[in-house]
Amino acid sequence: MSQKIITLTTDFGEKSGYVGVMKGVILSLNPSALLVDLSHQVTPQNIREGAFLLHTTYNHFPPGTLHLAVVDPGVGTERRGITIQVPEVGYFVGPDNGLFSSIIQAYPNLTAREITNRAFMREPVSYTFHGRDIFAPTTALLSRGEDFEGLGSTIPREQLMVLKNLWASWQPGNTARTSRIIAQVVHVDHFGNLITNVPRSLFETLNTAQIEKANIQVGSFYTITGIVDTYAQAISNEPIALFSSSSLLEIARVNSRADTISGQSSPGRIIVGQEVKITVEF
Repeated sequence: MSQKIITLTTDFGEKSGYVGVMKGVILSLNPSALLVDLSHQVTPQNIREGAFLLHTTYNHFPPGTLHLAVVDPGVGTERRGITIQVPEVGYFVGPDNGLFSSIIQAYPNLTAREITNRAFMREPVSYTFHGRDIFAPTTALLSRGEDFEGLGSTIPREQLMVLKNLWASWQPGNTARTSRIIAQVVHVDHFGNLITNVPRSLFETLNTAQIEKANIQVGSFYTITGIVDTYAQAISNEPIALFSSSSLLEIARVNSRADTISGQSSPGRIIVGQEVKITVEF
């Protein structure tokens, strides 16, 4: 039995045994599988954050990798369980709820199938734990060489769920002051850095001088002028904006956390989903 890499992304956290149980199901069906944890700290039920994490991680793995992802507030409803096959990339297994949005957008040559064949499931199937009973065994059996075509019927790409406003976009106004980018914080990393859905490529379509003039407002918490290259270009505790290693706009505080604002004029905590407004001057 060949060794296959299986990545796992969930919002299950580490307090309960849910992730361990899924691994047990996989290893029971394919003891030679190589399991890699991407993250189990997705904000509970936050599909958009899970989609972001997949977007920034899957392409660092070799072709043929299987990516199992479960952020599934609709578990037990009529939402579909799916597997997406992408040539020269691998498989993506999980709920059809927008979690695979960036994959669907990036690969017009993908093939998707609904998981309906009970032979790929663990019986009895729970209403509340499809990660264990549907997605883990499906992933394990595919990694073992079971036929992808046997999962169920194909789903046209245009019928797969894609999140709206996945990426920020430039909204031109009548004047420079009314032209802006409306974005969101899509992830807060371990260091408290705020990762947004503003790709570097969006700024590259604008005049490069605008990067130095960009005014970035995070809710009522921060207003930052200009985008720098490194954390070292500011003093300790100063909020800055820069592009992350994933080429997404990031808000940080040097040697501190950007998500915790206690002690300032607007105390509180910035969370995933926080609105970010960006304006530039021409």
